[in-house]
Amino acid sequence: MKKEKQVYIPICLTILIFAVLIISRVTQNDLFFDIKTGESILKYGIDFKDHFSFIPNLRYIYHHYLYDLIIYFIYKLGSFQGVFIFLIVICSLLSLTLFYVNNKYTHNKIGALTATLVTMFLCSGYIVDRVQTITYLLFFLEIYFIEQLYTKGKVKYTIYLIILSILIANLHMPMWLLTVIFFLPALLEMIVKIIEDKIKIKKRIFKEKIIINKPQNIKLFTITFGLVLGTGILTPLKLYPYTFFLKVLGNDSFQFIQEMRPTVLMENMMLVVLIIIMIVITFILNTKVKFRDVIFLLGLSFLAMIADRNIAYIYLFFPTMITKTLLEANKLYLLNVNKIKQFFKKVNWKMINIFLSSSLAIIYIGVFKTLDFNNFDYGIIDLYPDKCVDYIKKNTDYKKIRLYNDFNNGSYLEFNDIPVFIDSRAEVYIPIFNGGYDIISDYLKTDNYLTYKEVFDKYKFNYALVDQEEDLFKYLKQDKDFEMVFQEVEKGEKAKGYVLFKYQTRS
Repeated sequence: MKKEKQVYIPICLTILIFAVLIISRVTQNDLFFDIKTGESILKYGIDFKDHFSFIPNLRYIYHHYLYDLIIYFIYKLGSFQGVFIFLIVICSLLSLTLFYVNNKYTHNKIGALTATLVTMFLCSGYIVDRVQTITYLLFFLEIYFIEQLYTKGKVKYTIYLIILSILIANLHMPMWLLTVIFFLPALLEMIVKIIEDKIKIKKRIFKEKIIINKPQNIKLFTITFGLVLGTGILTPLKLYPYTFFLKVLGNDSFQFIQEMRPTVLMENMMLVVLIIIMIVITFILNTKVKFRDVIFLLGLSFLAMIADRNIAYIYLFFPTMITKTLLEANKLYLLNVNKIKQFFKKVNWKMINIFLSSSLAIIYIGVFKTLDFNNFDYGIIDLYPDKCVDYIKKNTDYKKIRLYNDFNNGSYLEFNDIPVFIDSRAEVYIPIFNGGYDIISDYLKTDNYLTYKEVFDKYKFNYALVDQEEDLFKYLKQDKDFEMVFQEVEKGEKAKGYVLFKYQTRS
């Protein structure tokens, strides 16, 4: 092995250890309906019907059907441990891809490693057992291939981009439109450069700061964009890849969901810091930036303002953009590994690499041993109403039950074949997709003492599963029509307060 390549072993092991450490050991509630949706697809096909709620004639778009099928098969093969291992694999691939791309941009291993670890740290709260984690990997590759296509003009990047677009459309359809949007900064730069050349502009605002270039192959780049734009039809989801994102964007019914709300800057100071750093690098330091990069980062900032969950894209791309801009401008020359080596010419680098690689490999194995896969339950016992579910299945005709449930617990009930009132597939319960039902609005009314009974009568609930911390618990406890029939056992700091009520006069 060449000396230059030996350093990749400890770097990659460091990245892999970090990737495992940042992954949450607790599941997101989406996992349960992902598994059941995969099972449902095998049974019914993609019929655009909801099969989990007791409310009739609801529609479901199956917008990440391919991911649901993958997760269902992984769960069948390896239970929740298998799903967790799958997440580790995806997170590790994302981490290594970040390093690979950053190293390609900068040709600086220390700078690339730093950008990778910072990105993974910032994104740690978003790397969970949801389809988004795969989407982050695919989008990061897409931006890299767009840049390579723009600067090198090779057909292989066209092929890569078409494959990525098809994968995103089938894995995570609501976000597919971003594959088209991510082309726009480069397209805009191409158009601006063509106009600039035609009218022969000699002086341009920010000319000393912003670089505007044509694509290496204008025709190929334009054709690639057209082909990617057409890949939205290569799914069984009709025209929803083109319309879904626009239909749900800014929908008032989503405002109670934290990740769907507009971003509050004062609650996300790291976002502010990253934006300020990029502004300083661009306009204060003696650096030049590409026009397409400026537009891309402005677009990401706007996207992050629309919804809280889109902050992940800032965290995913900004560290790479900052590192790339500084290193291209030679501002981080001190991080050049070759310059550092000059101070240690007498050091036996081969032995250091062997020592570091061996030590990191042992740490990596040790981290895996601490995960305790044999008893791994993804936090279900501590977080979800497992005992209430057992009671419902043993003491009721649960497949015909009309149960009031919380937004966050619906998918766990579905996982146990119990029909639900609502779950975290928010788009199923808004009027635009289900013929006028505004179930989310009705759900929000149950927080109000004056309106909860109206909702209970409307849906004819005969049972209610609530948390003792909810206001609804207080209302039902005082309501003579309801009887408390089961209560979860509380356990220390992770105490669960789920209670099951029965409507006494409604069968």
